[in-house]
Amino acid sequence: MEPMPQSLLEHYEKRVPLSAGRVGSLTPDETQKLRQLWKLLFEEFDRTDAQPFPVLFSLANASSNNAGENCGNQGDITTLSFDPLVSLSSKDDDSQRPKSAAPSPSPADTESIHSSAESSQKPKDSGKSSSWFSWRSITPSGRSTPAPTTKESMDDEQPECEESRQRREETVQAYMQRTQNSEPLVPENGFKPLFGEQNDSRTFRAAFWQAATQIGDADSWVLRFLRARKWDVQQAMEMIRSTLKWRTGQAIDEVVYFGESQLHYHTMDTGLAFACTHDRLNNPVYVVRVRVNIARNRNIQAIKRFLCWQIETSQLLSVGAADGRVTILFDLTDFTRENIDLQLVRTLISLLTNYYPETLGILLLYVNSWLFAGIWTLISPFIDTDVKSKIIMVKNTSDLSPYIDPDNLISEIGGRKKFDYKYKLPSSEENKLMADTKARDAAETEFVRAVDSYEAATRKWLEAADSNSDESILSLDAFGRDEARDALRKSTIALDPYVRARTLYHRFGFIGPDHSISF
Repeated sequence: MEPMPQSLLEHYEKRVPLSAGRVGSLTPDETQKLRQLWKLLFEEFDRTDAQPFPVLFSLANASSNNAGENCGNQGDITTLSFDPLVSLSSKDDDSQRPKSAAPSPSPADTESIHSSAESSQKPKDSGKSSSWFSWRSITPSGRSTPAPTTKESMDDEQPECEESRQRREETVQAYMQRTQNSEPLVPENGFKPLFGEQNDSRTFRAAFWQAATQIGDADSWVLRFLRARKWDVQQAMEMIRSTLKWRTGQAIDEVVYFGESQLHYHTMDTGLAFACTHDRLNNPVYVVRVRVNIARNRNIQAIKRFLCWQIETSQLLSVGAADGRVTILFDLTDFTRENIDLQLVRTLISLLTNYYPETLGILLLYVNSWLFAGIWTLISPFIDTDVKSKIIMVKNTSDLSPYIDPDNLISEIGGRKKFDYKYKLPSSEENKLMADTKARDAAETEFVRAVDSYEAATRKWLEAADSNSDESILSLDAFGRDEARDALRKSTIALDPYVRARTLYHRFGFIGPDHSISF
């Protein structure tokens, strides 16, 4: 029998998906840890004195034509628990950061890094911008703005015109209303939380099942947190609690419901980030075209909502062997200083590590610039070790080949796959099922019944483990859990068109009605 790959590169070379610590490859000790965590989850489900998590940023309560516009008096998406935004850390707070991880850079540090990059890394005959990350582009208010690249550009700054304001703030829905007199893309008053929850809060149990059914297997979702917390059951439970509180506060179920209608039109139209293929381990690949990221053309609220929506949608694309993991390919071709701001990058990494653990497979930095090497040397000490281990720098298509087959690499990055990104606008017709309240209620009834059955089978599995030490009869599929899991998966797929607006990837044909994937 051929030995299992020992390194990430070996997994790609042999095309063997990562399996350690995952369903189907758990050790007896890992299975025991999973059972312990399920027990803690059920204890939380059964609590009668627990306070529900509040919804702090509701799209349903705010009809806005502007991407990321403040909603009500409860704050906006920039202020709500994206901690820690000041560091590229995979931990929830400074107290949990490993001693080996460097603290986040202070303003003085970032100024020093910026100056050092300009003075020590730029060739003497170069007049080009010398900053990869726009360290100076973060204003005291937290809004990201491009750093002017020349004195002339600073002198020429003018008050914002209506056209530039629209470009920066307009949602897809607002754009279509303005240009096509389009009707609402989703029923404006149609959002209804699962499990009969109130609009302004979610219980722990309701928030859990809304999240845990995304990738088709609740065990797989729970195991993400155990792996992220090195199999410490209590820490994994606290991370789940923190994640569910954050998801509720951000109303992620509403972000999914309203979909692209409330996303920033300019970001979608220019193709800042999109999935278009898969890597050698069958993980979906998201291409981030850094050259189209101009901070003045959108606000930070809009980009955070866009990132949340993309990550949520990625879970539809990464079922099966991918187990919820995605590969991100940063294409740094033709970038300038105004193209990249640190706030976007650290927001993405914070989301993936703090609220979507074990979702990032690898992060490929496709760069052939002398500039980046110097900047990377300076900023890499500030990136958490766990995150850094997943970052791979490549300079050409040959370097990409071990990770993405050239036949599957899109042509704009030098591959042979014919794919030209062009944003396909949504339509109200594709979301017509969302207006069928009777069918929606019937689908939710089946979903709730499937959740109840899965919980009942899991409780039997846990009870049997307490009185029986024979692991052979206590597999994850015992006591009808396999059948309950399949029924839950089917009910989740049946409910999906009533609670999720169809996506760009449905229109591209990447996601089928049965949630099959074909790039």
